[in-house]
Amino acid sequence: MRPSDRTQGATLIVSLLFVMLILAVIMSVTAQVTLATRRSSVDQDAILRAQFAAESGAARVQARLRVMGNLLGSASLPPDGAQVLSDLAALCGLSSLPTAADGATLCTLNPTTGLNSAGGGVNSRVALLVNAVGQQAFEDAGIAAATPEVRSRFWSDLFSGTQGVPLNGDQDASTYAVSYGLKPLAVIRDNATQYRLTFEVPDVTVTGRAGTATRTVRVRSNLPTLNLTVSQPSLAPYALLTNHHFNNAASEAGQNRITFTSRTLFSGPVHTNQQFMFQGKPWFGGAVTSAGCPAGSLGPQCNAISKPAAQPGAFFAGLERSAAGMYPSPDAPTECASDDTVCAANPNVQPAFTQGVNWNSPVLPLPINSNNQQAAAQSGGIAIAGNVSSLSLYRDTVAGQDVQRVSFTSDASGAPVTTQLAFGADRRLRILAPDGSWQDATRNPDGTFTPGSPAATFNGVIHVSGNVGSLNAGPNAAAGAAIAPFAGVTLAATGDIDITSDLRYADPPCSGAHTRNADGTVTPAPCDNLNAQNILGIYASQGNVNLIRPGNGRATELGNDPTIHAVLMAGQGAVQVDGYNTGSALGSVNLIGGVIENYYGAFGTTSGDVQQTGYSRNFVFDPRTLAGLRPPYFPNAETWTVGLYDGATPVAEPRLRGDTVSTAGNP
Repeated sequence: MRPSDRTQGATLIVSLLFVMLILAVIMSVTAQVTLATRRSSVDQDAILRAQFAAESGAARVQARLRVMGNLLGSASLPPDGAQVLSDLAALCGLSSLPTAADGATLCTLNPTTGLNSAGGGVNSRVALLVNAVGQQAFEDAGIAAATPEVRSRFWSDLFSGTQGVPLNGDQDASTYAVSYGLKPLAVIRDNATQYRLTFEVPDVTVTGRAGTATRTVRVRSNLPTLNLTVSQPSLAPYALLTNHHFNNAASEAGQNRITFTSRTLFSGPVHTNQQFMFQGKPWFGGAVTSAGCPAGSLGPQCNAISKPAAQPGAFFAGLERSAAGMYPSPDAPTECASDDTVCAANPNVQPAFTQGVNWNSPVLPLPINSNNQQAAAQSGGIAIAGNVSSLSLYRDTVAGQDVQRVSFTSDASGAPVTTQLAFGADRRLRILAPDGSWQDATRNPDGTFTPGSPAATFNGVIHVSGNVGSLNAGPNAAAGAAIAPFAGVTLAATGDIDITSDLRYADPPCSGAHTRNADGTVTPAPCDNLNAQNILGIYASQGNVNLIRPGNGRATELGNDPTIHAVLMAGQGAVQVDGYNTGSALGSVNLIGGVIENYYGAFGTTSGDVQQTGYSRNFVFDPRTLAGLRPPYFPNAETWTVGLYDGATPVAEPRLRGDTVSTAGNP
């Protein structure tokens, strides 16, 4: 039977309604998927912004630690030991430091609050750092108007312990929250001239928020425990240190400058309180520093406390260049003659600073007396009153024992008196008695020695209240050792010290010379015996250290190409060759050690690169002094320094270089 038209119409309507329902469902599902996708994109964007915000907070903490490192890089305390010790006591919250042995912990600190203070003004707990880093250093680091109060707040916040201080911020419609502070632990006395504030560098936890999304970033410290070391450093670890970078006062008045040329090869640290002048391509294998004090300005206008007259820079072939005006950069400056069109490829003046250069370092004043050495000699060394006409140091054998001989002739009693002493690895002194036997030596109240017991021990210091007319190696002058393999000796004198023979270590740390290669590079002298323990310091506090060349008519005198193994220092004078500008060329002074001097003493004269008179310099720095081996009681710097260390290794800044862990969460 044929369906009716009415039935067919109803079926069509139902079909259309079903299709429309299906389309509606599809459109609804599509809309929901689109909305979900949009919602997911918005959520993802929020999560990313929260992540970036958290990472920005971690970067802010690292930037704060970087500023700390930059500030401490310029830190220096004035030569006021009483104030330094008072500020160290204040770190502990004390009015004065307690008496303590070397290596003792003076105080432990609150790890929660650290050195922070809620009060205004200058927090006495951080006064040491406020005094060590001045306003200019803060301004150079981008912190303006750095009054003592502002500097105090910076250091107080930095060492605020686990409680920390908030370092919150926002960016790109997101925020981050972090509290951070270094955690001080203790103040330790290493010795009379070195103290340490030990502290922890905590991990960093930062929460970033964007809308309802949060991300937490944790960054671990690369070096969890560091030391803020306050020390009066030894002057021994310098290849060359000059107070005035001139031969003498007359040269400074006439500005007749010392020139470092292509023949200048220094392997260790080099410093002057004034300015250098370069010609050719001198090579420096250690750090180079200059305080930038112009000629005639050392003293009131340029000193360890302030440097208003300082002109950071150097002279290049006679032309003065400020540090800011050096080309292509202060770290690697060059100089070209104005008419030299090919100079860029091969500059006329191009010093090589392999370990960096600082044109605006602190002034490092030299001590003006040998009081510390005299006190050490009187208490446990050899103290000699009056001039000494001859002092011999040499390795010998006594009763089958390897010994260090110390023989000297003095005239304190009005007539020459010769004393012959010896000591072995046990440091017990023996004396050659009138009957020719070796006996234990006892120290008398007036500083002299006579046979007797118990045997006096020797701390390594010989002090002469006057001149030393001839420092020599006695019977070992020609080829033997002046210093036995176990011996450490410092000879200090108030007057001149005249060196009249070779002075060699029995066990030298280095050998040979620095070599300029055909391609212009430098091969340093090999120093592969750094476990050697013998060392000699020679210090003339108010006179000169004179190297006596041949032809002076002395009973003993240096020959051609002499060998000197020692750290030489003239606090108010110069290390120089006596009669450097007379006679003929005598080869090189072959030094293993270093030279510290008030004026840069002359060794010889040249015509171009050809030696005319006196000696040239073949100086090899003794790297053991940087590792802590020093002549006993060798002079320290007058100033105190502040620096970051990981053990004995300097650290530029605390670093957050460990693993980064991110976690998501909801507020």
